[in-house]
Amino acid sequence: MKTTRAYWEFEFAKIVKWIKAVWILQLLLAAILIFTALSCIKSEVDTNVDLSGKVNGTVKDHLGNPYPNTLVSFTNGSDTIEMVTDTEGSFSGGTNGLGKYSASIIPPLSTEPVTALPISVPLLYHRVATVDFVVKPKPVIAHLNFGSVQLLEEIVNKDGSTPTDPNEPLFAANIFDDPIGLLTPIIAPDGHQITLSEFQTAKGKMLVHCNGDSSNLEISLEGMIPNGTYTFWLAYLNKTRSVGEQIDFMNDFVNFNNPPIGPDTGTENIAVADGNGVLKVTLEHGSCILTDEAALVIPVLYHINGKTFGGGHVPDPEEMVHMLVYFQ
Repeated sequence: MKTTRAYWEFEFAKIVKWIKAVWILQLLLAAILIFTALSCIKSEVDTNVDLSGKVNGTVKDHLGNPYPNTLVSFTNGSDTIEMVTDTEGSFSGGTNGLGKYSASIIPPLSTEPVTALPISVPLLYHRVATVDFVVKPKPVIAHLNFGSVQLLEEIVNKDGSTPTDPNEPLFAANIFDDPIGLLTPIIAPDGHQITLSEFQTAKGKMLVHCNGDSSNLEISLEGMIPNGTYTFWLAYLNKTRSVGEQIDFMNDFVNFNNPPIGPDTGTENIAVADGNGVLKVTLEHGSCILTDEAALVIPVLYHINGKTFGGGHVPDPEEMVHMLVYFQ
């Protein structure tokens, strides 16, 4: 009996030890599995941490009008990220890192920043930095198409030379249409031929406000040809040219034929000076002309016979460029 009992006690002890060993192994295995899983999770978290900066904002003028196609940049050392505003004047994007960035814009043509540039912007983890830029359009002086400002020798005397006598009658020389050099007398609506002194009285300014995909042009000119018919055009340039600087007609212009302000039909770019030569009008255009291209010159054409030609080419004998307005 004792032998049998001792035997079963011995066997029972072996079973208990085996169970404990299996239990310990299971615990170890579970611990290993848990540790491995945690390591994988940690590794995945570490590799997916987003250390880029997030920014958004707007470019508007002091009246709250949005400016599209405006270049915005954020710089920190060698990291420079550029964004362009949409039709609402808004931009958004990300940088390659965090830290303090310098934010700036290339202001639209003939505007000045109200916001001091550059702006220091701290970009923090899991934060979106908002930066709003404010600009203000500046009145732009209209220049006579004469002397050093004259793009081509269009305004001449009866000999085809640059006039110097204030009382000399003026002619418009063909510069695009054959026969090149043909002289057309510049006649006022009352029938008399314009003299140099009359031509040179013209002066004034333009002020442009953008509002998304539209522009308002406030035109204020005086000393124009009394009761004269004028049209306004968009000579977009692919590079900045200062007043009087030579313009390469083959390479500097964006368009072969400059479009009219307003619809392509050329029906909304027309204005007539009053009897005193004062011309004040507001024209509208279907894009922001201050951000469309790198630079812009607005030629102010006088129509010698009072006839306009829609949005197409105006024959040389029918017009002369009286003024040029540079938006830079």
